[in-house]
Amino acid sequence: MTKMIDLSVTIEDGLPSDPEFMIPRIEYWGHKKGAESMITFFPTATEQNLPKGLGWAVEFLRLSTHSGTHLDAPWHYHPTMDGNDTPALTIDQIPLEWCYSDGVMLDLSDKPDGYLVRAADMEEAVKKINYNIKPLDIVLIYTGASKAWGRPEYLLKGCGMGREATLWLLDRGVKITGTDAWSWDRPLSLIAKEFEQTGDSSIIW
Repeated sequence: MTKMIDLSVTIEDGLPSDPEFMIPRIEYWGHKKGAESMITFFPTATEQNLPKGLGWAVEFLRLSTHSGTHLDAPWHYHPTMDGNDTPALTIDQIPLEWCYSDGVMLDLSDKPDGYLVRAADMEEAVKKINYNIKPLDIVLIYTGASKAWGRPEYLLKGCGMGREATLWLLDRGVKITGTDAWSWDRPLSLIAKEFEQTGDSSIIW
């Protein structure tokens, strides 16, 4: 029997789960405010025409495509892919079969915050669970960052996948991955400090 596990998180107003400019915002209109809006659709109506003078309740959301549980398409990272001028796939072009497969969790929570995960670490992680990654497995990386979910320090938590570890997964036919950290990469503030010190663009990409 297939076991389905819901890993999605709730979108909450003002939750410090992202950098300040990306934090989700929700404006709540109650039934009284909704009545003021509702009668604008009926020019001759007043609130007295509504049941107990109340209208519909509405929520207005301001989100980025990175808010909450989401899937990043290759287009999110760059307009081209495969090391040439091939247009990167947009989210509507991601094959559905990539998104429905066996899930495999690799526990890397023993790595310190900011640690750069390499291929050897991936080999060790799969060896621990006596498993061989197969094509279209959905590999979920547990960094332990989720323990800080909902707090500003969440953005600074967890190890990050390096190019080497990512290619290790691709070479095994993996198409979809996940992490409990804010990013697949190491915390961006740490990467920024290293770039400032070295000027090495490969740190960013």
